[in-house]
Amino acid sequence: MNHLAHCWLARGNEGHIAGGFLGDFYKGPIRRDLPEALQEGIRLHRYIDSLTNQLPEMRSTYSRFGTELRRVAPILLDLVADHLLARHWDRYGTGKLTDFTSNCYRIIGQYEIPVTGKRFFHHVVSRNLWCEYTDFDVILSVMCRILVRLRLDDRTTHLSKLEPRIEDFHEDFREYFPILVGKVQAWKVRNAASTAKLNKT
Repeated sequence: MNHLAHCWLARGNEGHIAGGFLGDFYKGPIRRDLPEALQEGIRLHRYIDSLTNQLPEMRSTYSRFGTELRRVAPILLDLVADHLLARHWDRYGTGKLTDFTSNCYRIIGQYEIPVTGKRFFHHVVSRNLWCEYTDFDVILSVMCRILVRLRLDDRTTHLSKLEPRIEDFHEDFREYFPILVGKVQAWKVRNAASTAKLNKT
């Protein structure tokens, strides 16, 4: 999952939402001086990442990227998932996408953003990038920059093959996304129970 889906899965807790974005920029052991809710959010972010790497229903989708893009399929699928969530927000989200993203930006901005993430966060907010994810051309542009950064410039031409397959990707999304939602909800219940137990001791 990319940032929009991470934050949507984390909804209901501001620290968890912040972790949905900031989890990509806090590396290594989670700092104990961070707010507890943000620490939980980073743990949730890492849990979701581990799920998406292991879930058979997601791994089977990698073949849709073709052999040329197979190496980076997990990264590209995260972006495809954000596109599908944004594009079909009326089916998966609640309220307006613009309201959700604005609230996420407000929440994230209240927390300490590592230097490595500040410039990107400003870019996301100034463009309202997550709302632009409804446009697959925007997704393709992001994918292209990723391939260039990974020195896979020669693979960028193969990205044009993805949009004609978007309904196939959506069919897969309808299968794996509810599974993710269920597993994340179970994680939240376990985490809340664990926190309550610690608070009693």
